[in-house]
Amino acid sequence: MKEEKEKDVHPCIDEQAHRLIHEIRMYAGILNDRRGQRPAQNRVLFLLHRYGAITQKQLQQHMQIQQGSLSELLGKMEASGLITRSRDPKDKRQVILQLSEKGIAVEHANHDQVMAENNEMFSVLSKQEQKELERMLNALITDWKEKHPDAFPEDHWQMKKR
Repeated sequence: MKEEKEKDVHPCIDEQAHRLIHEIRMYAGILNDRRGQRPAQNRVLFLLHRYGAITQKQLQQHMQIQQGSLSELLGKMEASGLITRSRDPKDKRQVILQLSEKGIAVEHANHDQVMAENNEMFSVLSKQEQKELERMLNALITDWKEKHPDAFPEDHWQMKKR
């Protein structure tokens, strides 16, 4: 049965590349599933922790979601006491987002859980194998960035890591 599926691969596509992409997609699915019930909320918490106070527009660009969807999400997070929103004193049109104390606590708990899961996910590989995997993934990303710089909008977000 497996051999039949491999025959369905388009003749112009290298079979090994096809299998690699399939495996990467499977692993990406596992990583996405780990985000839990509120992946967008957890991502906002992570980004605000990473970058500190940022504008709503910067967050929207970073998350690449519609303004209405982000506004709804942020409204729920603000009502839950996870974030604060305030006007930028330099430009009243801009809304500045920050984590509240509760948001910081939730983000730290999320971080601890993710770190434990990361250790578990890669425990099957030796430290040397993990370094080799990282090297290979970095080579793929670097090559793709050189060939397709517009595919990496984070280079244009103008946000600095704290």
